[in-house]
Amino acid sequence: MRPPVLLIGLLAIALAPYPGRADEPPPPSKSKCAAPAELLQDDPQLPKIGEQFRKHEPVVIVAIGGASTAGTSPDSSYPYFLEAALRQRHPGEDISVINKGIPGQTTDQMVARFPKDVYPAKPNLVIWETGTVDAVRGVDVDAMAEAVTDGLGDIQKHGAEAMLVDMQYNPGTVSVINFEPYLDALHQTADQQNVYLFKRYGLMKHWIDAGEFSFINVPRERRLPLAREFYACLGEKLADAIDYAAR
Repeated sequence: MRPPVLLIGLLAIALAPYPGRADEPPPPSKSKCAAPAELLQDDPQLPKIGEQFRKHEPVVIVAIGGASTAGTSPDSSYPYFLEAALRQRHPGEDISVINKGIPGQTTDQMVARFPKDVYPAKPNLVIWETGTVDAVRGVDVDAMAEAVTDGLGDIQKHGAEAMLVDMQYNPGTVSVINFEPYLDALHQTADQQNVYLFKRYGLMKHWIDAGEFSFINVPRERRLPLAREFYACLGEKLADAIDYAAR
């Protein structure tokens, strides 16, 4: 039986859009955002981004992905908080993070929109969150891995570095959808292509198991604040990962 379409968005669905916005990103709690170093310290590096920072040259990052990249609103998304976190770490630098998240797309569909949504911005780094919709729809795992490989090669041909982001973890969805083959395929492809992989799945599992976040039965009035808290932490950890890989 095909999983219900409502599961596609995972956190973005669990924390459905709620009216309102804040002008400034809230400072996330360091203790709430804490994570083991091994979840962030991957071997592949980002030497071009490192050089941009050292030379104080503008840095353009495009984040492409699905519902969890789009976020619950433009200012409640991890690209929004990532830009704020990088600007705090590199004061005075020209850093922009462009959000190109569109819900409900497979890996193949994302690759097809690279020419329109990614390359015109001339990014130094492409953060690519993918695999969730492929798992939900039961796309052939090998076909997904091939699409990831092709997409990474195309990003490199356009002169940008790449960072992959794996799926979200939520106990309510992993019991229904078998993410493991797709998760393994993403990790193996990242290893084969020597691309930094941001272990969001493991990071979220750590936070949920530690009781820092819970996305089950969230009251309506808590959805937007919880979404912002979570995406603020995710943005902080992505900034940590970028600085680590650009060292």
